[in-house]
Amino acid sequence: MTGAIRSDGFDRPAMRSTTTGYARADGGRCAAVGRPVEVRGTTAQIVGLWPWSVGAGAPVIGTPLGSHLRTGAPVCFDPLNWFARARLLSAPSLFVLGLNGFGKSSLVRRIVIGGIAQGVTALILADVKPDYRRLVESVGGQVVDLGHGYGQLNPLDGGALAAAVLTLEQAGRGDDASAMRHEWHARQAALISALIELVRGAKVADYEETILATAVRLLYAPKPDGGQGFTDRTPPLIDDLVAVIVRGGDELQLDVAADNPAAYQAAILPLRRSLRALTQGPFGRIFNGHTTTRIDLDAPAICVDVSHIRSGDMKLKAAVMIACWAAGFAAIEAHNALADAGLVRQRYFQAVMDELWQVLGMGEFMVDRVDELTRLQRGLATALIMISHTIKDLDSLGPNAGKALGFLERARAKVFGALPADEIARLDSRVPFTATEQQMVTSWSSPAALTGDLTTPGGGLSTPPGTGKFLLKIGEDRRPGIPFQLALTDIEREAFGDTNSRFTTFATGREPVEILDAEFSPPTDTSEPTASTR
Repeated sequence: MTGAIRSDGFDRPAMRSTTTGYARADGGRCAAVGRPVEVRGTTAQIVGLWPWSVGAGAPVIGTPLGSHLRTGAPVCFDPLNWFARARLLSAPSLFVLGLNGFGKSSLVRRIVIGGIAQGVTALILADVKPDYRRLVESVGGQVVDLGHGYGQLNPLDGGALAAAVLTLEQAGRGDDASAMRHEWHARQAALISALIELVRGAKVADYEETILATAVRLLYAPKPDGGQGFTDRTPPLIDDLVAVIVRGGDELQLDVAADNPAAYQAAILPLRRSLRALTQGPFGRIFNGHTTTRIDLDAPAICVDVSHIRSGDMKLKAAVMIACWAAGFAAIEAHNALADAGLVRQRYFQAVMDELWQVLGMGEFMVDRVDELTRLQRGLATALIMISHTIKDLDSLGPNAGKALGFLERARAKVFGALPADEIARLDSRVPFTATEQQMVTSWSSPAALTGDLTTPGGGLSTPPGTGKFLLKIGEDRRPGIPFQLALTDIEREAFGDTNSRFTTFATGREPVEILDAEFSPPTDTSEPTASTR
């Protein structure tokens, strides 16, 4: 092949490049390009049509979470933005699954921070550990303490619903106020029923629910002597409810189909025993008193701290969690009613239901209560974030497992942290994983190599290799998810707490920087340790 001699001494062929090759003899030019063979098949059979085993891109919409594990691109997500703006979700709900100690709380805190920055009110209605208290305090939010000696929650306190009724009445919306009043009383009766079910460990009978509904209504009715009954400003206590039920009357006797007062008293005996448990002992110290602090939806974030209840008292903690969720969702409904009436600006909420397994494990009646909540969040302008450790927590509920697994299936977005291989096998029938995703998620739960120094160069403790790594998946098909590494700022690490902070002294061998009581502090030896003491 010949060509022109250039000034640099090199002989380059003088060819003209075209879309079908070089236009010259021996240039490989093809006058006509044949049509390629077309083959149809599924992406599982012909992987060339979908060659990616993990997701490669994500819309830059929502709260920034971190970087993509494969491409390094930014990953942004929160359920409210992906539902309302990106239209990628059919409902603003998220389920987070992952082993403890790998960053679930840090991830949800980041989503909560992103929502607060956009004007979305965060509702942590039962902070068990607590994981969110310091965050809420740092943004000027409201912290409500509940527990022995800390605070009380009256199930018969109308709270935001009662305030909404008063506002609607003052605005001349009598029909709306009446409807809200009925909703208020119905919610009170339902909450008392839920608490009784927890005490009993069994469902409330149908006639007992009718008695409770009637008794709640009678509490607010005018008294026979012409006096005023209880009002939203002077709410009744459970003791007052018990007094109405014990006193009886024609209407309550009809509820139990009793022909005389003696038959009525015999019929309500099991209900009286259950109500007695709510007014005495641990339950009574929290529920049989006026609400210490009402939820304020004007706050940028609200945290109900229930960590003061000892971890071993599962029944009481579950009861407090159910009561907190009921009060929070009632406040949201009251706000939405006022917004529909044009009396307040529409606000949006982000509710976090952490440690879900603690409530679900109490029995079928609790699964039913949570099931009601998970079906309503879209109509309440509320994004719902549910958190648990593994799907085994839901599978272990026996006859209620199917209903509990519905919480995971109805969550339109799922985020998975480190999980063992058997968990992936359980999940695969409901949230299909690619082979690469299975290997990736299970590898995150592996411990660090048992060689070398396990501390970082700065003297801190190294973290497990899977810490902060998550896989975001939407939909029910086998499309790849988005793997990402959560990127925390220094403020998040230092200000919002470390769930392993109590082990810092043991792991580092150093005393805390601040000792609160110097009088009882151990003597300090500033000398250099000898070889025998190193």
